[in-house]
This record gives sequence, C-alpha cells and structure tokens, in this order.
Amino acid sequence: MQNFNSSNQKSGKALVGLVLLGLGFILLLRTLDIFFIPSWIFSWPVFLILIGVFIGSRQGYDRPSAFMPIAIGALFLSNKIIPGMELSRFFWPFLIIGLGTWLVFGRKKGFKAEDFTSWDKRIDPENNDTTFTGEAQERPDSGPLTEDKIESVSIFGGVKKNIVSKNFQGGEIVNFFGGCEINLMQADIKGRVKIEVVQVFGGTKIIVPANWTIHSEMVAIFGGIEDKRPPQLNAIPDKILVIEGTSIFGGIDIKSF
Repeated sequence: MQNFNSSNQKSGKALVGLVLLGLGFILLLRTLDIFFIPSWIFSWPVFLILIGVFIGSRQGYDRPSAFMPIAIGALFLSNKIIPGMELSRFFWPFLIIGLGTWLVFGRKKGFKAEDFTSWDKRIDPENNDTTFTGEAQERPDSGPLTEDKIESVSIFGGVKKNIVSKNFQGGEIVNFFGGCEINLMQADIKGRVKIEVVQVFGGTKIIVPANWTIHSEMVAIFGGIEDKRPPQLNAIPDKILVIEGTSIFGGIDIKSF
C-alpha cells in the first residue's frame, strides 16, 4: 500500500485530463480526415517531451528531471521528422557527455573553503581526528555518516551509506548503471527535506523510519517508485521526506525495518 502524499495531486490530475482531452480531439480529427496530422504527433518521443515540459513548468528547466526527457525525446523525434538524419545513434555518447557535464558544472553544491583545509586530514591518518568527510565517504565500507547532507554518485558500481545525522537535510543521488542504498533509520529530520534522485539504468533503495511521511515527486520513465512500508496511522506530520528527480529504466524502493 502506498504511503505517498502529494500536495499537487489535484492540479496534476487536472493537467493530465486536459492533455488527454487534447490528444483525444486531435485523434478524432485525424480519424475523420478533417486535416492532416503527422503520425509522429502520437509517438513516444513526443510523450517524453511533454513530460519534460510539464516538469519544467513546475520545477524549472535547469533540473535534470526536466531537460533529460526533453533531450531524449527530441533526439529520437528527429528521426521521424527528418528521415535519414538518424541522430538516435548518438544517444549513448550524448547521454554520457551530458551526465559528465552535469556532474562537473551543474550540481548545486560547490566546493567550500573548508574542503581545501581538511584535505590533508582525508589522506593523512595521523592528522585525522574527526569523521571522514567528502569523497572518502562514498565507499560502501566508510561507516556511518554524520554529515547533514548526502551526495552519492554511482557509475557502473554500488554505494551503501548509513546516515546517523540528527539534522539530516537531504542531498543528491546519481546512478548511471549503478545502485545506491541509503539507510536513514538512525537519522532524524525536521520539517520538509528533499532528496533528488537522477538515475539511468540504476536502482535506489531508501530505508526510512516507519513514522516518516514520504512525498514522491519523481518522474519515472520505464520504471517506478514503490513504498513498501506497511500503512502507518501514527505518522509524524512535521517529518516529511520529499523524493524528486528522474528515473529512466530504473526503480526506487522505500523500506522500513
């Protein structure tokens, strides 16, 4: 049974209804031969572009969840509009280049001044009297993480993290042919916290306390997000975890012990 609670559920249903009405009228006019309508109007690349436009209108077009469906849809749609162009054969190179560009330039969190001063502690065990920070924590065996934010990147591999922060503030998860497991059973949140997940051919498992409220704002293309926790009647209203982003050929599981 799903425990998701979306504040935009009514407006989302209304927009989907309007889109379906529009497509229905276009299909009817095409069937009646009133005027010519290209066949690619009803193709799956157009569907992807509409999804991207919908997400961008709500969250902004600078997010991967918006421009990824638009870019993929436009790439494959070009084959139908301009025969012989065959831009779809560049799908994987463009996808890898785009992912790398986003990882380098497009991420929200930049370098902080303390990152440079603490670098010696990451590589010199004699000077390290605090919890590891930064990239050293990306390893599965790095132990519990006390940082308030999480950043996880998995490319052709797997990442497993245990979060113990009592003021967890969310973060980012990126999976490209990889997987990630985040354990928040020992963590705590205050108010509304967001985790952005961007994955292509990947999977994410998020383990959360049973009394947290989960809001799903994910866009799943050939995938899905499922809350596998049992129904809870005593959910704490001020502990809300929002999961947003894009999952293409991948899934997200929400579990609890």
